[in-house]
Amino acid sequence: MRFPRHRPPWRKFLQRAGTGTAVVVFLVLASTRILPADVLIRPGDPFPDLEFYGLLEPGDYPKLGLGKASGPFRLSEIPGRVLVLEFFNKACVPCQTHVRQVEAAYQEILERGLGERIRVLGVAAGNLPKYLGRYRKRRKLSYPITADPQFDQWRRIGDPGRTPFTLFLVRRDGRWLLARYSFGIQWKTELLGHALTLDAAPERAVRREPGLPPLRSGPLVVPVAEAKLRDMVVGLMERVTGLAGLSAEPVRVPDGMRVFRARRGGKSLPVFVRVASRRPVCEVCEAVHFMFAFDSEGRLLGFQPIHVTKYGNEEWTEEDSRFFEKRLKGRRLQDLAFDPQVDAVSMATMSSALIFDEVRRTAELLDRITEGS
Repeated sequence: MRFPRHRPPWRKFLQRAGTGTAVVVFLVLASTRILPADVLIRPGDPFPDLEFYGLLEPGDYPKLGLGKASGPFRLSEIPGRVLVLEFFNKACVPCQTHVRQVEAAYQEILERGLGERIRVLGVAAGNLPKYLGRYRKRRKLSYPITADPQFDQWRRIGDPGRTPFTLFLVRRDGRWLLARYSFGIQWKTELLGHALTLDAAPERAVRREPGLPPLRSGPLVVPVAEAKLRDMVVGLMERVTGLAGLSAEPVRVPDGMRVFRARRGGKSLPVFVRVASRRPVCEVCEAVHFMFAFDSEGRLLGFQPIHVTKYGNEEWTEEDSRFFEKRLKGRRLQDLAFDPQVDAVSMATMSSALIFDEVRRTAELLDRITEGS
């Protein structure tokens, strides 16, 4: 019987088995949930009090009116009447145009003497802080920027699905309310117009604008017929174990996850496959659909794309998939951290980051997965 070169602790078990056998924002209140809970937040409602690790540079803190020069902060700590909250990603091509427009609007806000009334904050979704400095310098950005490297705050606003994503908040009764939002590139005149209008008439934030429909993500559908998907799951199980004649048994897992456990000859094996999907973090990108295998201790055994693309929305090649599986195999769900310099498929940085993030989050329910099978 052939086993992979990686020797998991359950090898003996396998050997024995082989012989016998609206605006709708989906708000995450704690990082222990794989999927967001549905919480309805419309224009005029309080906005989640997002929390960030810190700002990119010490000089960014006074720009936001914060009385410190380091450390984490919440949106509720930012003073002012209007907050322009921009989510971008440095690998997103439209974002490269959008951030320059935000910078131009920010400069005019300062020139008009409105810097204490209208605040601007850029959030890099899925980007590591250590790689943002060069991006900021190259784009000549001076407005405050923070990072959301593991998409935690991105998920708290519903995993909107694409950047650039801009939200306009107004302060009322000591908290920020959502006034409006927009996807895609916003030009200086649009950004400035919305900000100035809200500064002059903050009561607009409590109006239900008929032209602003609820932002509802909805479920992602894997683009493969169910029968074929099951065959793919079994194929991955057999490849990572070196065993033939396996079947895939669904595991009851909360939060809508799709997990299967390997079985052979009526016996369950400590081998699991999760089928997962993530929305893109770029306006011109596609969702990613994939599966990965792991054991009961959270050790990664294999990876297989279902529909994963790179620049130009081209499908990953077999070479891309082999490289990525090599980066994952043998690592633990609990300790998984993404470094785009070594872990990303070429021209597919954000697809790679999204997969790493979703794999990592599976560790949060590992005990429940193994108990539910």
